[in-house]
Amino acid sequence: MPIPELREKDVLVKVSACGVCGSDIPRVLETGTYHFPTIPGHEFGGTIAEAGSGVSKELCGKRVAVIPLIPCKTCKSCETGQYAQCEHYDFLGSRNDGGFAEYVKVPESNLLFVPENVDEEAVAFLEPISVALHVVQNCRVNYGDSVAVFGLGAIGIFVAQWAKAFGAKHVFAIDLDEKKVEIAKSMGLVDALCIGKDDIDAIVKEKTNGTGIDRAFEASGAGAAFKQAISLLRMEGTLGLVGRPVHSLEIENQTFEKILRFQITIKGTWSFEFKEFPHHAWKQSLDAINAGVIKTEPFISHRIPLEDTLKAVKLMKDKSEFFYKILIKPEM
Repeated sequence: MPIPELREKDVLVKVSACGVCGSDIPRVLETGTYHFPTIPGHEFGGTIAEAGSGVSKELCGKRVAVIPLIPCKTCKSCETGQYAQCEHYDFLGSRNDGGFAEYVKVPESNLLFVPENVDEEAVAFLEPISVALHVVQNCRVNYGDSVAVFGLGAIGIFVAQWAKAFGAKHVFAIDLDEKKVEIAKSMGLVDALCIGKDDIDAIVKEKTNGTGIDRAFEASGAGAAFKQAISLLRMEGTLGLVGRPVHSLEIENQTFEKILRFQITIKGTWSFEFKEFPHHAWKQSLDAINAGVIKTEPFISHRIPLEDTLKAVKLMKDKSEFFYKILIKPEM
């Protein structure tokens, strides 16, 4: 691929690492991206290699994370600062070329500068970490809450870590995969539970003194997880939805009845916050990595060179071997 040509306010980022997201599977192997050809990959960072004519040359050599969302700044959502709900957005990795490349053209306004002491691989996690932060803030996790997280993919494991950082008393990080549960425990999530091995209902009941969960998060997209999350919630508890359903979701009468009788709040969440006020989510996420509050290294399962990107995506689709988070590293 040729090196991208820069516009006035663009920079050229040399990619250090790019995470492979589950949403990349259909983009690469099934439906394709919004426009063809487009290079996927939206979880990445690197070093500024070149600056456009309207950007200070002093930025060259600076380490950056790349915020993939490019809002239009003119629609009603953008006018109120709700950039994730932009009606006419672009997005690096799905609508514009992204991070499965050596070099990416990025608007200067989409850069987050990264201190030298932050590991380059950790920078590739800032997008899912910021998504998870939005989920936890949107559902108002409070100090002392009991929290359950169903599905320990990238978003789920970061939701669980943020809930712990927010002061949750118990964080039940729940997954079918025993190896993922063990990794979660190694990251300090001591209440992690394995479906099929642990008696989740009994353990939650015991540790919450029978009251149930204050906040549950469904990050797997599985109907069974939605049902169990509802069953664990206390009176006036909150369910945060972040996992896209794999199949159509059917709600049994008993589950629907509990939602009504317990006056349960169900909140959808989408993407990440991308504004300065009241906080800059990406800066918060970077600070959390820097402070060791959010950990990334333990669940990197594969580091793969750029030329093997297709193999990485196929591995994720076929589940031919255990994987957790796969990083594409162009300089390997």
